[in-house]
Amino acid sequence: MQDKVAIEARGLSKKYRRGAIGMSSMREEISLFLARRRDQRQGQSNSEFYALKDITFSVPAGSVCGIIGRNGSGKTTLLKVLTSITEPEEGEARLKGRVGSLLEIGAGFHPELDGIENIYLNGAILGMSKSEITSKLDRIIQFADIGAVLETPVKRYSSGMYVRLAFAIAAHLDPDILLVDEVLAVGDADFQRKSLAKMKDAAGEGRTVLFVSHNMAMVRQLCDMAVCLADGRLKQIGASSSVIDTYLLDSTPRSVHGERTGTEELWGELRILEPSSGTPCGHLKFGGDYDFVLRLGAKEPFKRAVAQVSVFDQEGALISSFESLAEGVDQFDIRQQVEVVFNVRSLGLLPGTYVAGYSLYTWGEDQARLSDEASLSFEVVAATVNDAYWPYLREHGIVRLSHSAELRVID
Repeated sequence: MQDKVAIEARGLSKKYRRGAIGMSSMREEISLFLARRRDQRQGQSNSEFYALKDITFSVPAGSVCGIIGRNGSGKTTLLKVLTSITEPEEGEARLKGRVGSLLEIGAGFHPELDGIENIYLNGAILGMSKSEITSKLDRIIQFADIGAVLETPVKRYSSGMYVRLAFAIAAHLDPDILLVDEVLAVGDADFQRKSLAKMKDAAGEGRTVLFVSHNMAMVRQLCDMAVCLADGRLKQIGASSSVIDTYLLDSTPRSVHGERTGTEELWGELRILEPSSGTPCGHLKFGGDYDFVLRLGAKEPFKRAVAQVSVFDQEGALISSFESLAEGVDQFDIRQQVEVVFNVRSLGLLPGTYVAGYSLYTWGEDQARLSDEASLSFEVVAATVNDAYWPYLREHGIVRLSHSAELRVID
């Protein structure tokens, strides 16, 4: 049986006129400026541009769907069209059920009312009775955890307080569909964890969540599907891991692309080779053996060198680093060319896309003389180890720790 659809968009297009007034936020102004620049490059009218163009997709009820894309891709505009804040030029959107939304900090709050009064106001806007709101009031207050300021007009709230109260209201007033646009980035780590757990609970109860974020790790953790927008158009829709991997791969060129330091007199090149054949490879097998080879050259002698290679995940988090001195290579001199070979055996990186970079230091100094933060990108593909019955996949984490297992029978 086909899943019940909670959100359906058909051919949505939204056009803006250059210089039009009434933009609601600085972020939207910046996004629209980027969209105008894009349309100008594509030879479209300078006076009009499309923030959205022919967007069609659907989200099954009970799903958590991430909306991803670069600044100016149309993410916020899409949410505003879905919530009827903005009318589309073409197409239609259907949302089935009661909708709770967090599109911008402070949106939907009356600045002169205090926190508790705004809870009742938001509940009334959602169509709830006073008794329904009262029955949930204690849970909302406990979740927001902003203390005595609840009795203070919200115009005096910090952005973090706004977010805590707004999310608590939206999540606890039982909307059938919850739309969240990056507001969680303002909250602290503990509140973000609570909010993610609450959105997961909402999906488990059959509610639908549409979540816009630039935090790919958060989208991967929370969402079971994702929609990727690019230049106001739908680029991809599907399982979140697949869509995120494609988006990040497109955003990360295979060639040199990172921030670099150094001079023409000092240079480096990083390659990944198969030890047995010395063949360069960009697709590595999980559990396989590889050499990370850093070739270094200098026109003038470079003395007391220490080399480092670092590996990052798609979100830019450091996964591991290898340093020549720590791996048994004493400080060395570069007179013409040398190679530092880091022997990686039984690769523990789980399937996905990674980036490797390098740095060259003079021993005893903290500042790199030569560095390339992202010299190359490479793929790790699935494989089994130790005759396992199933392959290690991306959803099992980022790194497989070296371990073994045993069964003990307790009498």
